[in-house]
Amino acid sequence: MPPRTDANRPCPLRPALRYRDRVARVLDLGPRARLVFAACWIVAQVALVLTAAGRPDGAFGFRMFPEASTIEIHLQRRVGDRVVPAPRGEWSARDTAGQLRHFSWHDRVRDPVLSVLDERRFASYGADAQLDRLKRALDDVSDHVPDDAETAQLQADVLVWRNGRGPETIALLGHPRSVP
Repeated sequence: MPPRTDANRPCPLRPALRYRDRVARVLDLGPRARLVFAACWIVAQVALVLTAAGRPDGAFGFRMFPEASTIEIHLQRRVGDRVVPAPRGEWSARDTAGQLRHFSWHDRVRDPVLSVLDERRFASYGADAQLDRLKRALDDVSDHVPDDAETAQLQADVLVWRNGRGPETIALLGHPRSVP
């Protein structure tokens, strides 16, 4: 332990600041800085509200009556020039060594709407939001099945009932994969 000197002793005239006091000093803004901060905050919030229609999930937008759409997802995979169904999101394929391996959609996708395949589900936050999330899920699963040497691309055929109308069929494709 170093010897105590006058430099190490707290000054009796100026008490040591507690952590809470030091943080308060850092966050204490002057009146002009508070006004600038508040103006920037309000502008950012207005920008989020005005651009809500451009986002698939409509986040920060007000909807008095939410969309009541449902979707049904059917997963398939492209193998060569054929389209092979993957019932319940499960499939078997050979790796580069010729070993047969099992793959599952559920290993990567845990979303309560997107993980349920081959049955009709309520599209939380609207059909467009779920289709956007499904496209990203297809890309993610495509990128994370490196041992699958047969599947060139994942495909989802989605039946969409928008607010009780429909169904309409939408085909979504994942990233193309390089297959040896």
